Amino acid sequence: MAIYMINGGVGKHIAFTALIDKLAEKGEVQMMTAYPDVFRHHPKVKASYSHEEPGLYDRVSRDTDIIFREPYYSPFVFAKTHLLYEWAKLLGIEYEGELPQWHSCKKWHREAKEVIKKIPKKKFILVQFGGGQSPYDVNQPRIFIPQGQRRAYPLNMAQDFINQFTKAHPDIAVVNYSMVNEEYSHLGGCCVLNTAYWLYPELLKVSMGFIGIDSSLQHMAAGVGVSGVVIWGATGPEQFGYSIHGNISNTTNHHMRPLCARFGDNKNADGSMWVDRDILSTAVPVDKLMEVTDAMLDMKLNMEEAKGIAEDDCDCDNDCGEDCKCKGA
Repeated sequence: MAIYMINGGVGKHIAFTALIDKLAEKGEVQMMTAYPDVFRHHPKVKASYSHEEPGLYDRVSRDTDIIFREPYYSPFVFAKTHLLYEWAKLLGIEYEGELPQWHSCKKWHREAKEVIKKIPKKKFILVQFGGGQSPYDVNQPRIFIPQGQRRAYPLNMAQDFINQFTKAHPDIAVVNYSMVNEEYSHLGGCCVLNTAYWLYPELLKVSMGFIGIDSSLQHMAAGVGVSGVVIWGATGPEQFGYSIHGNISNTTNHHMRPLCARFGDNKNADGSMWVDRDILSTAVPVDKLMEVTDAMLDMKLNMEEAKGIAEDDCDCDNDCGEDCKCKGA
């Protein structure tokens, strides 16, 4: 029996779920993390514990292997390989491009349906232009400001994009995936739901897609198989991204791959992988971001209607408390 420990943010935890199927082939999987809800309903995770759970080590068998492998202290730091590739190597498995997996329960489905009622229009997209804060810090009496603009999309350009988008698509609401103490939560023309992070994957399932940065929303979307647009800056898709998304960045030569024609494909027109280490900032021009977003919407409109919030693997139908069937609750 093994307990896998993880440090880091919500996005890093969700990314780890891409490795669980192969870890389960080696033996029983349990998790010890800062965000146990990410793993709580995964069918191949026996238990998911919080780092801060009282009496945790009294409940764990002395024969249990506690495994901690940190990919940030690996060749990943040279920015030549994907985080999951190096993480898998450290864990003795092989990463072959698997996507994260997000699993829910009946209670979360029910709660998400209530949250969706707060969105002013039937069709909507989600946006995330800043990140880096733990969702547990939402009640801090301060405004959270991202460290510089190396990952965040500039605030004034984000507002310009929302203004242009709402004018071009008056029938589509913009849901701002920001916490109420973040400066990006004050963007006009969109709604902030201020709900639990574990409900946003359910919203993504019935959305028209998302526009985000290298942060948790893009990992959530990959976990439920929903494609969107990811704006890259200091980091790149070859490090943290997924082929399911359309990846866009501003580069030193201002060359951007033909994303509108090849949405969701991380290759250039000649078939080579899109990799540019000379990224200066995330300041993708707003008109280019609009162009790529329109391509995303065209693709969504040509697909079948969203399947909606469906029942998932876990039969939990209560309050995820002492009587919950959820693993590790």
